Amino acid sequence: MIKAVFVDFWKTLIAPRVNEDEYFAFRAKCLAEALRTLGYTFDFDRVLSAHKSSRRICDVVRESSFIEVPLDLELRVFLSILEVYDRNQNLMVSLRRAYMRPLFDLTSMIDGVLSFLENVKGMGFMVGLISNVYTDLEVFDVLKMYGLYDFFDSMVLSCIVGFRKPRSEIFKFALNSLSIYPSEAVMIGDDYNADIIGALNVGMKAIWFTSDHSVEYPFKADNFNSILKIIVNFSRNPSS
Repeated sequence: MIKAVFVDFWKTLIAPRVNEDEYFAFRAKCLAEALRTLGYTFDFDRVLSAHKSSRRICDVVRESSFIEVPLDLELRVFLSILEVYDRNQNLMVSLRRAYMRPLFDLTSMIDGVLSFLENVKGMGFMVGLISNVYTDLEVFDVLKMYGLYDFFDSMVLSCIVGFRKPRSEIFKFALNSLSIYPSEAVMIGDDYNADIIGALNVGMKAIWFTSDHSVEYPFKADNFNSILKIIVNFSRNPSS
């Protein structure tokens, strides 16, 4: 019997309204402004290049070992590339705020998320979040901004537990947080390898949130009404 529904954060609950280049450019603009306020005058192109380079370096670690590199460490790499070796608290706090501004200014909630979570909670399921993110406080804040925070009984983030999906440790941590078995949980996410394969490997059910038809998978949907129907079917037919 299904007792809990877990969802991913990025591109499952919240998605950018602009393409990646625009998102990165806006972040670089915010970082350059923060540095300028603190007395560092770097032109936009240099800040953008340092941002992209630091992100690539940290993503190599994230994607090869599935160990999270927290935002504060990525910012230290960013500063080193710019040859800024001051790490005072005011600087780090200002850069962190600037780095995360696109999450608040350039995103929107995925269509149907709010009613989906209301229905899932109304049906008596527990709701959990399992997400690969390099920061926690800003994720909590943006969930509050969109009115989603209070739906969650558990939030398991890679920046807190250290492990990233698809590693089994992060899924097991989430299951333990709600005291349930893998067979009693379903995972919903947009990343086939991280969300779907990761969940299946620990014995959970998984629904792929996608419009991609290039990979055959029996439980996938591109809208939350269809996802809810799959969950109901899982609940009625545990062997499905």
